[in-house]
Amino acid sequence: MFRRSTIALLLFITALTARGGIDLTPSASEYVAEGIKHQQLIFRHDKRRIEYEPPPGWTLDGGAQVKLKPPQRNFAEAMIEALPLTKPQALDESATKILQQQFIAALPIGSQFVTLVSAEQNPILLNGNQTFEVTASYQLMGEKFLRSALFVNLPDAQLIFRFTGRKDDFEQLHQIFRTSILSWHTVESDEAPDQVASAP
Repeated sequence: MFRRSTIALLLFITALTARGGIDLTPSASEYVAEGIKHQQLIFRHDKRRIEYEPPPGWTLDGGAQVKLKPPQRNFAEAMIEALPLTKPQALDESATKILQQQFIAALPIGSQFVTLVSAEQNPILLNGNQTFEVTASYQLMGEKFLRSALFVNLPDAQLIFRFTGRKDDFEQLHQIFRTSILSWHTVESDEAPDQVASAP
């Protein structure tokens, strides 16, 4: 019975995801502004298009989740996820408490000395949508790390922008990543931009 219930739940989640929502399989394009070359990632949100400019020089690993890594910084990584929502959900006090608990529970296995560093409502607004960011510190394999997660609830999806780095690297790289999030915006037209090529 447990197995049947589990299979049914997985099928329901798969069907829910397939029905719509944000597809984070990226396409990439480049443009030049003021003599500087910029990379732009394109995602799909039903019939709309999402455009996002990652931090310059960061490498991309696309798929169900988008992973970005800064150059020459070991153990530093940003990740963007999109989870489907069955109905709009406010980032109220009860919701943010649950998100904090989930965030702490998802820290790497073996993490020690876990400390909640901050929990902040609306550190930035994403296209007018409210946000919630939580940051924690922990120690793993003798190294001290910090991890942050910025949650954004859209009507049909929850975006999560997560960054992890060594304590000495975190502040600078986290600020660079969070600044890049401000470039995230939706284009209502279903027309794809010119010269968009699939990302490797």
